[in-house]
Amino acid sequence: MSNHEYSNIFTEKEPEQLYVAFIDILGFSSFVVREFNNVTEIYNDVMGDNEVIKGINAGVRFRVYSDAFLLTSKKLGDLVGVVQGIYMRTLGRDWLVRGGIGYGKHIEASDNENLFVVSEAMVYAVEKEKTVKYPCVAFHKSVSIPKDWWDSNVHPLDRGIACFEGISMILPFNRYWCQSAMTRVAMMTPENENHKEKYDWFLRLYDRTISGDPLVPDETAP
Repeated sequence: MSNHEYSNIFTEKEPEQLYVAFIDILGFSSFVVREFNNVTEIYNDVMGDNEVIKGINAGVRFRVYSDAFLLTSKKLGDLVGVVQGIYMRTLGRDWLVRGGIGYGKHIEASDNENLFVVSEAMVYAVEKEKTVKYPCVAFHKSVSIPKDWWDSNVHPLDRGIACFEGISMILPFNRYWCQSAMTRVAMMTPENENHKEKYDWFLRLYDRTISGDPLVPDETAP
């Protein structure tokens, strides 16, 4: 591509309004350095998840950057399914994730080898990820969640989203694997004493979820 062509890289592109999820695998960067050859096997496992595959086929764009995922989609519902697939597959390998989801203008352009991205939504997603202390993928305030998604008559395990301790998030387990998620995190806790608060939070979230608490924001509660 010539210099002139690069100078017009975004000329024929219009920004889209997209949802962007930025997801970090906690502690994974040191694993990449320590056991590089095993990293691709883990990513192959994540990409083999049915929810991830369905989401990609439905229009979720999926990228991996070493120890992080970057997802983009026009539909929030599709993104929720893919994120839950990532939760399950990474936890199945004893890794927790943390991230943010933002909504806003997003534009991409590429040639054969180079990718150019300018994204308001990505800025919001990364901003949120930096403020989240616990292992979940949380919504930035730029994301407007439909009110009926917070129906308190629908169990959080069926809804897929929850609000817990002031954090609105994609629930890190669902009805089919919530018990196994809790068991695995409980087993991981003694080995991660330096980050015990993250694991304790996950277990508190599990207890509140199965207790029947609707886990909706106060402003949507009946």
